Amino acid sequence: MGDVCVIGAGVAGLVAARDLRASGADVVVLEKSRGFGGRAASRTVHGHRIDHGAQFITVRDERFAAQVEAWSAAEVVTEWSRGVARWTSIEGWRPASAESHPRYACPEGMNAIGKVLADGLDVRLQTTVSTVRPDADGWSVATRDGPTFRATSVIVTAPVPQALALLIDIDITNDVRGRLEGITYAPCHTVALGFAGVEAPEWPGVQLPEHPDLAWIAHDSSRRAPGTTDGVTLVLHATPSFSRLRFEDRPEVIVADLLAAARPLLQWDTDPTWTFHHRWRYAQPEYTLGDRAFEVTPGLTLAGDAFGEGRVEGAYLSGLAAAAAHGARG
Repeated sequence: MGDVCVIGAGVAGLVAARDLRASGADVVVLEKSRGFGGRAASRTVHGHRIDHGAQFITVRDERFAAQVEAWSAAEVVTEWSRGVARWTSIEGWRPASAESHPRYACPEGMNAIGKVLADGLDVRLQTTVSTVRPDADGWSVATRDGPTFRATSVIVTAPVPQALALLIDIDITNDVRGRLEGITYAPCHTVALGFAGVEAPEWPGVQLPEHPDLAWIAHDSSRRAPGTTDGVTLVLHATPSFSRLRFEDRPEVIVADLLAAARPLLQWDTDPTWTFHHRWRYAQPEYTLGDRAFEVTPGLTLAGDAFGEGRVEGAYLSGLAAAAAHGARG
């Protein structure tokens, strides 16, 4: 039986596992997907690396600042922009302020963060957890079509609705369950568009705070190392209201509608040479708990970007808090 079983190889889970392993704990990480990083996600589409999840990193906490500095020294992250532009149909463009705090991106894709954090850890990819149950000496973590893992304690970093579905056999007080069920997430349709033979936009990204359908456009190819991309790649994020209302719509319809919404901001009339669509059911927490790590019952802790401040930094700090909570119990 191991010391800790971490469910989820996103930023929070990997940070918790690294911190615990550094303190001498025996840790295994279970991840249902084929890669690391969770919603700090990237993939290669038509030969182009795109970030279809988290778009950048911001820094406020000194502990996370030290980590980003180390990643920067290792060329995992680079400063991408100082602020981003804004656009409304009434006021038009408002350029980014040079006084804004920096936003960092990964030239190799945002999942480079997950790959670095996972290095040296025991991570079991494509391992789907079905249930978490207490047993005589700790916890039993059953997987679908695979082995059952036993550990003294468990850290669950999946989105809270998914985490609660794993805990159906655990007696959770009404107060705790009510707090957790109060956490909601905004969904998001993400669309990537590849253009050939067009002039690259001057802006790295633009927010559309008043648009009913489109919330964000990133000049995604501006994140990549010079000379490594051909053409221009844009990544579009729909608004939560659009995504919620039309979550099950066909991908080609979503692509067409978000491209039409973006047209007024583009300096060309060219159609994309390729498109990509991804839907996130739990894209971003709309309501977070103040606790950076939440103990459901002794030995069982929830962590992730729904605890604390949100964003990549929030997930990182939540992972540290979950590790510290385990250390305090040990």
